[in-house]
Amino acid sequence: MTPAAAEPASRRAEIPRRIVLATHYYATGPALDLEVYLQPVTDDLLFIGHPLFARGGPSYVRRYEAGRLTQTLEKPPRAGRFVADLWRTLRWVDGRWDLFIAGDPLLAIAGLWLRRRRRVRRLVLYSIDYSPRRFSNPVLNRVYHRIDRLAAQHADVVWNVSAAIGAARRARDGRAAAAPQVVVPLGTYFDRIPRSSSAPSVPRLAFLGHLLEKQGLQLVIEALPSIRRRLPAVTLLVLGDGPYRGALERQSANLGVAKAVEFAGFIDDHREVERRLAGCTLGLAPYVPDPDSFSRFADPGKIKTYLACGLPVILTDVPPIALLVEERGAGRIVPYEPAALAETIIDYLSDPQRLERARAAAMELGAEYAWDRVFGAAFLSSAPYLR
Repeated sequence: MTPAAAEPASRRAEIPRRIVLATHYYATGPALDLEVYLQPVTDDLLFIGHPLFARGGPSYVRRYEAGRLTQTLEKPPRAGRFVADLWRTLRWVDGRWDLFIAGDPLLAIAGLWLRRRRRVRRLVLYSIDYSPRRFSNPVLNRVYHRIDRLAAQHADVVWNVSAAIGAARRARDGRAAAAPQVVVPLGTYFDRIPRSSSAPSVPRLAFLGHLLEKQGLQLVIEALPSIRRRLPAVTLLVLGDGPYRGALERQSANLGVAKAVEFAGFIDDHREVERRLAGCTLGLAPYVPDPDSFSRFADPGKIKTYLACGLPVILTDVPPIALLVEERGAGRIVPYEPAALAETIIDYLSDPQRLERARAAAMELGAEYAWDRVFGAAFLSSAPYLR
C-alpha cells in the first residue's frame, strides 16, 4: 500500500466515529470547513448551526452517515435567541455520541451538560477568536468571560486558532486548572486554488475582509496616491463589504484614486474569491493597532488565503502570525503609517526578483495550512485526551 493510500486509514484511527459539531455561524467559518473534513472520515456526523446575528439565517441541522447527507432540518430564530440556541442544541443531539465539538463557549455549555448526562463522551472547545473586551457592556463582558472560563476549564481539550488565546486565558485565570490546549490554526483549500506561475504583468493590490475601521483599509487608500505617483499602473481590489465602505469610497474620491480602486463587495463563493486573489500581486492586512483587538488573539483567515494564492503579505504586527510571515520571507511587517506602507509596496513592485522570491515563500508557507493537514494534526495531537 502506498503512503498516499495509507493516509486516510491512519487519519481515521485518530478520529472518533460519531461526532456532534455545533457552532454559531456568520457567512463562512472554520467550523463549516471542519464539517467538510469530517464527512468522509466519520460514521455519523451531526452538524448544528445557529446564526450569530438575529437576522443571519435559520438554525439548522445536517446529519451525515458514512459521508452521505441523510437528514436536514431548519428552524427560524426565536426570542431569547442564545438561550433558544442552547435548548435546540440539547434537543437535537439524540442518542449517544463519542465527541461534541463546540464552536464557541456558549455551545460548550450544552456539551458539558450532555457529557454529564453521558450522551457525549468527550468535549472539545474550538476557540476561533478571543478578546479581553468582547463586549463594551461590562456586565455582558463579565458574563461572557465566566462562560468562557467554565468551558475552557472543563472541556477535555481546547483548540485555539493561535497560541495567543491560550496565553490570554492563562493571564486571565491565573493558576486555575485548565484543559489541555492545542493550537489549530485556520487553513485553506490549498490544492484547488488556481495560482499563476508568476506575478501579473499589471500590479494589483488586494484587500480581503469585512470593511470596518479596525481592518485598516483606510491606510492603504491613504498611501495609494504616493504609490501611483511612482507606479501609475497600480490598482487596488477590495473584496468584502461592511459598514465602513461608504467612508472608504468617499476617501478614495477625495484623494483622486476612485478609478484605481474596485470595491467588488461580498462574494459568497470562496472559489471566486480565490480566483480573483490569484490574479493579484500583493495581499494587504494593515490592522489598526489596538490592544483589545480580536486580531491580536486570532488567526485571520485572509492572511492564509493570501499565502495560498501566492501573494506576499504586507501587514502590521497585530495578528500573531505576522512575525512568522516575515521570518519565512512571505511578506513584511510595516508600522501603521502610510509612508511606510507605500515604500514597502513600491520596493516589492520595483524588484521582480524580490517579488518572485516572496511569492515562492508565500506558496510554501500557505501549503502548510491546507485544511487536511491542519485538522489531521489537530486530531492527532488531541488523541490522548479523546480516548
